[in-house]
Amino acid sequence: MQRIGVDGKFLRAGDRRFLVKGVTYGTFAPDRDGDQYPALATVRDDFAAMAAAGFNTVRVYTPPPVWVLDEAARAGLRVMIGLPWTQHVAFLDDRDLADSIRRDVVRHVRALADHPAALMFALGNEVPPSVVRWHGPGRVERFLRALCDDARAAAPEALFTYVNYPPTSYLDLSPFDVCAFNVYLHRENDLRGYLRQLQSVAGHKPLLLAEAGADSVREGHEAQAAITATHVRAAFAEGACGAVAFAWTDEWWRGGFDVRDWSFGLVDRGRRPKPALAAVSRAFADAPFSPEDRSRWPKVSVVVCAFNAAETIDECLVSLDALDYPDYEVIVVNDGSTDRTGELARAWARDDRRASRGVDAPGCRPAKHVLDVANGGLSRARNIGLEQASGEIVAYTDADVRVDPLWLAYLVQPLLTSDVVGSGGPNVVPADDPRIAQSVARAPGGPTHVLLDDRIAEHVPGCNMAFRRDALLAIGGFNPIYLRAGDDVDVCWRLQARGWKIGFSPAAIVWHRHRATVRAYWRQQAGYGEGETWLALKHPDKFVGGDMLWRGRIYSPLPFVRALYRARLNTGVWGTAPFPSVYNSGASGLSFLPTSAGWIVMSLALIAFGALTHWLARDASRAALLIGCAGLVATIVRCLKFARDVEYSGARLRDRLLVAWLHIVQPLARLRGRIRGHFAAPSELAEHAAATTVRWLPSIGRGLALTAGLRLDRRFWTESWTSLPALLDQLVTALRRQRGAGRVDVDEGWSQSWDVALPIGGLGRLEARGLVEEHARGACLVRTSSRVRPTGGGIVGIFAMAGAIAAAMILEDAGRTMPSLAIVLVCALALFWTLRRIVLASARMQAALAEVAEANALILLDEGPSLKPALAGVAAGTLQASFVIAIGAFFIMTAAPTVWDAADDYFPSHQPQQAAPALVSKPIVVSPVPARATVTARSIPPPKSAPPHGKALAPHTPLRTHGTVSPQGERRRT
Repeated sequence: MQRIGVDGKFLRAGDRRFLVKGVTYGTFAPDRDGDQYPALATVRDDFAAMAAAGFNTVRVYTPPPVWVLDEAARAGLRVMIGLPWTQHVAFLDDRDLADSIRRDVVRHVRALADHPAALMFALGNEVPPSVVRWHGPGRVERFLRALCDDARAAAPEALFTYVNYPPTSYLDLSPFDVCAFNVYLHRENDLRGYLRQLQSVAGHKPLLLAEAGADSVREGHEAQAAITATHVRAAFAEGACGAVAFAWTDEWWRGGFDVRDWSFGLVDRGRRPKPALAAVSRAFADAPFSPEDRSRWPKVSVVVCAFNAAETIDECLVSLDALDYPDYEVIVVNDGSTDRTGELARAWARDDRRASRGVDAPGCRPAKHVLDVANGGLSRARNIGLEQASGEIVAYTDADVRVDPLWLAYLVQPLLTSDVVGSGGPNVVPADDPRIAQSVARAPGGPTHVLLDDRIAEHVPGCNMAFRRDALLAIGGFNPIYLRAGDDVDVCWRLQARGWKIGFSPAAIVWHRHRATVRAYWRQQAGYGEGETWLALKHPDKFVGGDMLWRGRIYSPLPFVRALYRARLNTGVWGTAPFPSVYNSGASGLSFLPTSAGWIVMSLALIAFGALTHWLARDASRAALLIGCAGLVATIVRCLKFARDVEYSGARLRDRLLVAWLHIVQPLARLRGRIRGHFAAPSELAEHAAATTVRWLPSIGRGLALTAGLRLDRRFWTESWTSLPALLDQLVTALRRQRGAGRVDVDEGWSQSWDVALPIGGLGRLEARGLVEEHARGACLVRTSSRVRPTGGGIVGIFAMAGAIAAAMILEDAGRTMPSLAIVLVCALALFWTLRRIVLASARMQAALAEVAEANALILLDEGPSLKPALAGVAAGTLQASFVIAIGAFFIMTAAPTVWDAADDYFPSHQPQQAAPALVSKPIVVSPVPARATVTARSIPPPKSAPPHGKALAPHTPLRTHGTVSPQGERRRT
């Protein structure tokens, strides 16, 4: 028997797919030796009957004697070995108990891991939610991780799992190889929905339905058969790596008693089969899909676009040959490659041999087409494949991808069972990728999926997606302006703009080879940054501050991505919820700010400024160096933490350091790509951006009025009846369509003072509300009102700015001019930024209202405040110009003396110095001082090397003292 290993979302025995088709066995009353198993003859007969019924796995709950494993191997069965421990008590409150659990687990693993019948070890089963609540989820997760690490150290080649269940589904079990769950839901829709949720919990790990069944005492024999068979079929249909029926026999011993009021067995205590045995056997025989289902699947065209992919295309095409799908064709579009890509593709097309699929299911030989075209970019190549496709569904993958044998079968399932027009799946890194590629796979920026829920996706990656051909043609296919990246995002958004949906299939897995050098990774991320810039020009409503605005959640096992979300857990009253709810919300922006491009660039700029201006202004340069170094250290520490926490088996220190370095360079590469994309944008996108850009200069008057606390009221008249919800819906749509729209908040019933709001940088928001007055003959008067309301953060910011200005005045009085100037400069920039955001928000609201008014034939009657729009614009322009001139004059007057003083200190005058007069005993009057205040020469401390009495002091260069001002500087300041 070959050893079982993990193969993406499934298991593999050698080079063949292994689907777990199991049944539980036990627990039984202990014999004289303490073993909880029947006699040898009974076990042998039971195992032979299981094998004859089509089972290949037996799950046991107690450590089996070696002879039990021998009998399983003789019958061709694998054994899922359960290692129970006292999880029903507060095991972490007793250190000796916890240590003994770990020792016992390691002892059993060492004794049984090398047996060929051992499938995997279950290191625990269903820790009660009350115990988890007592200890806290974090402590339980750390103990289970330590338990898994101990077992893996004892048997590195073995597979390990922990069998969880719905009340504690929130536990993080990522260290284990297989995600196993016991689930009992009798309605198929409920079960399939929950299995989809568990697939999201499992991520890239295989999902195993470890227990499923029904009680024949309460449900009856026929209902038990239908329910258990439904469980098995649903598990495979939702992409699980297998299912285990509970149980083989009604014989069940637990807690020191023989349980007789439950009968979950497929056979009774006398080993007489129930109807459930035949039903489950048929379900396992059809797994993963029945012949009836396969006969209804439509033809699919698989399109592979390749450019200089000679290193990987052969592996991709061989894996496509091995697909287990009844009717499909493969179209290779060679996009002007200059290497051997076209030659290898044509050689593959001439080869009629079909590769081994690794699954026991019939398949057909696909039709093969190779198209050599001039290089025109990825989108154009995909459109050529779309035109040549003859299938009802068109699937896309890349030349650096190896597909799973069941990839196509699972990829089309959402298209067959729901109303979606597209579908996608996950992509994982191959285990045989080189070291740098493995590190790149654990760096941010890779292609991944974004889900709105467990079934509907907002985005699917271009290396693993499929669409209905007529839907793609209806939107004009892929936009050819996207040459390197962004085409998959664009097509998903355009399909959703039509009101269509995109599904997701977690079992439609592909292995995506990542970039093998850091330079290649940099180029890839720069290309993604360029694509993001072009997407922002085409879809301004999908971006906020230059970043994509995803409504769904980005699913990735990387700690960097998980840090973007904060989970809130609801386990019900006193932790009694059978299915706890986990709510994911966006984490604070401060949490990932140190890893942003702006933060890194600003930190480096401050360090450079401090280093270059150290000779001119020591206080400012020291502050800049301190702030810049602190910011850079925060970035490095954050990236090192991500590299430490990432799941990377067998990684050395240099590998994790490389992952940390890639976390640092990725945002910089994206920034470079965005800058390049901004200056090299296609003319079509530039024209579209110009048409959707809000002109904010004419709205300066309105913005300043709002800043002053005034309210802007507008009244519109229409002879046709309209409703406020319809107008507000159009207003929100118009706001979100604008370039750089940002977030648009809509009142969901919690507020009585506003309907639509535009956030202003977290400091406040522009709130708008409306009223429709119905008049005679269906005419309506539409009123709108908008005002700026500061948030709590805005109020704190106002007081912080006032305190900063007061501090600047104190520093100026103390002669600390440069720190004072720096504080004033920061305050002025913050004020100007806030005013600009208010003005821009006002302009956006005005433009959206004008669009809604034009669409509904609304006539503007008047607009407040009292100044007319034209005069308000002139007054606002004058006020804005005065504001700018005043600020500029203030800085010139403040900064010039400081610069002159520094010049006087560092570059003294070349005029000859006059000899200082000799000290005399005559009183010296210091001016200006109070009347008659004198200082005698006797009170002036002599120099360290004073000349003899009566001789003049030798000329010398005045000592430079910190914070002093020369007489010339004092005159200039005055």
